[in-house]
Formats: sequence, structure tokens, C-alpha cells
Amino acid sequence: MNEDWGLNMAGDERYGVLDLLSENPESAQAAADGASTKRVISRRELLKRAGTGMAAGLVWSGLGKRLASASSTSAARAEGAPAPARASASAKIPFSLIIDDGSPVDPLFYEIPGYETPFLVPRAFTQRVADTFDKYDLRGKLTIIPMPSCLGRLDQSLKRVPAEHLQDFLQVVRERIQPRFDITPEFLTHLRAYDLKKGQYQHIFEDVWITGAPPEEIVEYFVLAFTILKNVGLNATGITSPWDSGIDVEKKYAQALAEAQSKVFGRELTWYFLYVSEWGGPRQCSIEYDDPSRHLLAVSVPANTTDIFWSMELPTRAERVQFISHGIDRLLSADGRTGRIRQLIDSGYPVVLVTHWQSLYTQGTGLGLEGLATLAERIRNVFGNSLEWVSCSERAKRFVAATRVPTPS
Repeated sequence: MNEDWGLNMAGDERYGVLDLLSENPESAQAAADGASTKRVISRRELLKRAGTGMAAGLVWSGLGKRLASASSTSAARAEGAPAPARASASAKIPFSLIIDDGSPVDPLFYEIPGYETPFLVPRAFTQRVADTFDKYDLRGKLTIIPMPSCLGRLDQSLKRVPAEHLQDFLQVVRERIQPRFDITPEFLTHLRAYDLKKGQYQHIFEDVWITGAPPEEIVEYFVLAFTILKNVGLNATGITSPWDSGIDVEKKYAQALAEAQSKVFGRELTWYFLYVSEWGGPRQCSIEYDDPSRHLLAVSVPANTTDIFWSMELPTRAERVQFISHGIDRLLSADGRTGRIRQLIDSGYPVVLVTHWQSLYTQGTGLGLEGLATLAERIRNVFGNSLEWVSCSERAKRFVAATRVPTPS
């Protein structure tokens, strides 16, 4: 990697993490509260705990394979075409790529005190991400945080982010990434919860907030997230949980999502990303909210891999390269015979990969993005025309269709 994709802001000063997030009168108290509220744990580790903890006890069973085999036929029926006519296309192995934490700034700049990274993510890097997606026809989901790092709203302005930089980022996402990837918010801030009535950031994080929030407040919160994205030309098809937010109140969460999607986009079928199984027992998609009277459905779409590009905790480039290379081999061997991806395919569970915006950015070096291109190249070489990259919303549609195959009379 010969180019540095970072862009440092002139005169940048690093304040206390909760102070700088709001830059308003309550920030002093927020900093004090932060000592007990802020969690000394990386997102990667929290994802690991949530994914493997919830996956414990799951076994690789024939259920996944039965659902996968039913998917193509039922999806074809749902679209009104005869199953045989669509079989050759839909029989391909579906892959999806989930990318969390998308933002015009590196979200870890504020989320982890002392994390060294360029604050702004340059347009050149975002363009390079889009180039990689185009080259390998990658599809899946990209988060765009509506109020990133508590700096303001994407549809208005962000503190310490030049207006031109924000608009450049949104243009690339709208024009080059959205045609291939679902766009979702990751709640509102992916950090401190936002008080809708007072119009200020609270002293608790969003995962704590959703647990105690009444259903109607969650609906309003999600409506604001979707509205902000809609205002900047992004059609959000679902939502993503920051950390494991909502895992303890999943039914309330799923219902609020379905209602908010209906209010903002008039959508009947939506989906969300919450679970990560990493290297443990995989998860199948599942319908977590179903209201036939209003024709509202919310589907959970899990990731069944770990983020092998999150190498920032390692001190040297050589160690990071080795970490990523080893992760690629664990996901899929060069000959395609072994690895997590092969296991998922053989057992019929969803091949849904996961990474993060900051993992691809890798503190301005783009090292993670290089790793993604290497993995995508290997996947293409191994599977050729037998694979297809699909968005997460398409995966949710196929799953619903597969579970509702009409019973022969």
C-alpha cells in the first residue's frame, strides 16, 4: 500500500470523548458521567461476545440446507414466475457482505479515546471502496450513521466536518454504492442516545436506552433515523444495531422497526442486523415480527463470519497483513475445499460476511480494503459463475418466500 488515504484536520485537538461529542453546556457533566458509562471494550470484542454467546448451543443441522434449497423455488413463485424458468439463475450460491459504521468520519475517533486515526475519511477512499464493489459485483448492506459521532445530522450539518466533504461522501454513497448495497442507519448516533424531546444527547449509550425505552419512543427514534437518510436521498431498507443493542428486547425492537419503516417508506417487509456468530454455530434468518392484519414483517438477517479485517489493534503493518491473510484462509482456503464459507455452504446456512467501515479504512491506510479485494478475488476464483452477490433485503425476501411455500393440496 503506497498511498495514505488519511486526511488530518488542521488544528485538531483531542478532547475528552464525551465532551467533544456534543460541544454544548451539558458536556462537562457528560464527561463525568462518561467515567461510569463508557465501556472499555472494542466493538469487535462486543460483537464477539454477542454473537458467540447467543450462538452457543446451536448445531449445524439439515434445517439450513432445507431452507436454502426451498429458497429459489419459493422466491420464483412469489415473483409470479414458474419455478423451472428461474431455477438456473436462483440456484446460484448467494453471498452477502455487511459493512457496519459507515460515516464521513472514522467513528472510532471518538468512540475509543486515544485511537489514532485521521478524522475525515477522504472522498478518494470512498471512491476506492465503490471501485472494489464494482469490480467484484459485491452486494449486501452498508450502514450510514444518521448522526455520526454525535456531531449533528447528515441532512443538516456536522460539527468539524466541512460541508463539501459531507456532500462528497453522500454523493458517492447515493450514486455508486446504493445501487448495489442496502443502506441502513445504525440507530441514530452509534454512541450516546439522543433525547427526541429535548433535542440533546443523553448520558447513556443507545444499547442501554433501547432496553428501557417505551415502544412508541423507539418507533419515533427509528422514524427520525430513516427520515434523515431519506432527506439525503438514501432509501433505508432496514436497520442495524450498534453493538448488540436490542438483543434483550428483540420483539419490541423488531415491531418498532416494522412500524417505523411503514411510516417513512410505506414498506411492509423490512429486516435488521443484530447477530454475529463469528466462528461459532451459525444462525439462520428468522421472522421476528409478523402482523398479518397490517401486512408488516421484520426479518433478522445474521452475519455468520467474523470481521477478519479488524487488524487495528496490532502494532505493525506486517502483523496486520499476517492477521488478515490468516483470516482469509480461515474463511476460504485457496482451493475452496475448506474454511468457514465452505462449511456454511455445505450446511445450508447463509453466507453473510461482516466487516466495518473503520476496518476497511484501517487508520487511513486502506489495508482492510485491500484484504477485502483479496478475499473477493479468491471467492470469484473458487466459485465462478456458481455464486451471486445479493443484498440483505433480497435475502430477507427469499427467506420469507422459502418459509411460506404453499402446501400441495
